[in-house]
Amino acid sequence: MPPAPIDAVLAAASEVFGHPAEPTDDFFSLGGDSIAAVELAVRLEEALGIEVDADLLVQLPDFAALAAALAAVPAPPVASTPEG
Repeated sequence: MPPAPIDAVLAAASEVFGHPAEPTDDFFSLGGDSIAAVELAVRLEEALGIEVDADLLVQLPDFAALAAALAAVPAPPVASTPEG
């Protein structure tokens, strides 16, 4: 089971920026740039199993809002394997 979006966002942001991230932090206040946006998006995709648009990271006011937006993204369907 994937982590809660806020936990995944804070963990990934902490890894990308090299120090603890808080829900009220915003991407740019931590020194975010285009490379960090791509890295953070990839880490979130891996952690949550959903597609994350790097543009979303820079459009929202803080990591709490990002987590809320990611929580609203439907998980992709689980691929079924043919039995036989």
